[in-house]
Amino acid sequence: MRDGTPFDLAAVGRIRVMVERGLIGLTQLIAWADAWVMKLEDSPLWLLELCTAPDVDTALGLLFDIPMFPFPATPEERRAQDADHLASLFLRYRRGELSWGDFLFIGGQFLDGANGPWPCETFFMQRDLLERTGYPEDLVQSQREDIERDLREALERMGAAHRRFEAEARGG
Repeated sequence: MRDGTPFDLAAVGRIRVMVERGLIGLTQLIAWADAWVMKLEDSPLWLLELCTAPDVDTALGLLFDIPMFPFPATPEERRAQDADHLASLFLRYRRGELSWGDFLFIGGQFLDGANGPWPCETFFMQRDLLERTGYPEDLVQSQREDIERDLREALERMGAAHRRFEAEARGG
């Protein structure tokens, strides 16, 4: 009963990333927590508290304070986690919530703060090139295809996690 439940820390980690990157909001997160509390006989305290979180920052704090939560230990795990963050932003771009320039800027800011193995300059340089050339559609498409190819595994992983989360939040 652990896989995909609030006891599956990898699944909860992906939910945390989706909340951090704005792919899911507080209302959806509370609906997800409520649905699990109703299904479980003994809910963990953090899940119960999540049901009444007054804002996203409080909810993220609860998700960050889960006991025994694993953090990436190797460069490969760190790169995968960074890719999950970028994939969540890319999914927001696909939904029309971010322009391509905003995706590159926010992605670059995330990578700059993450200090991980993925260079932030890549995103910032691509955005600068777009600005200098007037955002030609063929350049946007080329950049998008390159990044989508680089994020393919993370997009599959986060897309599946998002679909599962949405179904669970609806009580399914």
